This record gives sequence, C-alpha cells and structure tokens, in this order.
Amino acid sequence: MYRQIMKFQHIFLTTVLTGVTFTSHPHLVQAQVCPQNNVVSPANQSRVIRQARFGYQFNIPKNYRTLAVRENGILVFDPNSFQLAQCLLKNKAPTEYPKNISIYQTPINSPNRSLTEIIKQNDPTADKLTNIKVANQAAISYISNTLGVEKKVALLSRDRKYLITISTPYNFNQGRPTTVFNQGVFNRVVSSFAFKQ
Repeated sequence: MYRQIMKFQHIFLTTVLTGVTFTSHPHLVQAQVCPQNNVVSPANQSRVIRQARFGYQFNIPKNYRTLAVRENGILVFDPNSFQLAQCLLKNKAPTEYPKNISIYQTPINSPNRSLTEIIKQNDPTADKLTNIKVANQAAISYISNTLGVEKKVALLSRDRKYLITISTPYNFNQGRPTTVFNQGVFNRVVSSFAFKQ
C-alpha cells in the first residue's frame, strides 16, 4: 500500500509540474539590464570633492558624481555612467566600470627617488613625459599603455609617501587612440587639484 501511495504521488507531482508554465517577473528581468546611455555634458558650476585621508581636494562639475573604490581611489562619472556603475555593482556584473576619470594613491617604497623614476618603475609603458605644475608643486603628465591607452598626471603627496595619479582613458577611432575622454572634466580636476591647508 505504501509503495502505491508513493507511486501515485510521483505521478501526480510529475503531471502537475509538466503543466506549469514558468514565467519571470518583469521587474526581475529589467533589474539585470543596465542602461548604457551617452556621456552627459558637464555643468559649468563646480563642486569640491575632498579626500580627507590623503589631504587633497579637487573640483568636478556639479552634475557629476564620484564613487570611492577601496580605500585609495575615487572615480568621477557623468550621471549616466554613474547610474550604469551603480547597476553593475548592484547586479555584481563581472565587468569593468564605464569610462571615468580616476584619482588614486600608490604607496612609494623609496621616497628619495625622483618623480620620474617612481613613475617609470610603477608604469614601464609611461611615454611622452612632460613636466608640469599641479597644486603648486612638480608633477608629470604622460601617456600610459598598461590597461588601454590613458592620459595620466602624477605628483607626490605632501609627505612623499604616496604617488597620486589622475587618469582618464583615450577615445578610440578605427582601433587607434584619438582624443582624451572627457578632456574638459579631466582638465578641471587637474587644474583645481590642491592640498588642504
């Protein structure tokens, strides 16, 4: 008798399951698709972003957003790219962030080396190094080809324990780098970069 009941339950369950149509909830499907819209033009008005741990600040367009990465970096996004980055994080999508301007710090092992030596050691692909001034101190502008072609500006922290790098990728046309991505915003970040008093 027990065997017949089990057999009947198996047949009943199989019949019920084969008759079920599986549908997905529309909101669940939409949550997996992240919007990829054009880069939003920067506002003329600026706002100040402060990095307390390393004692610096810089300006970004008022309509742009930042995202802290780990304890040593800040990414600057236009509103559409920020929304895409948030969606990718929420869905744990295995992909890189949308194009952005990044500011990050790297510890320096030997503070007695020159800025040029430190850059060349950290980035063997560094090319077209040019001396400039940022935050009233020596800095170097250069092109990097480590993870794609990027425009970078590097300077030392006030205590000379960190290399601070501001970077943005190049736009490509027919497989060749052409222009700096979001150059106006990149220039605004670099020109307004300052150490807090």
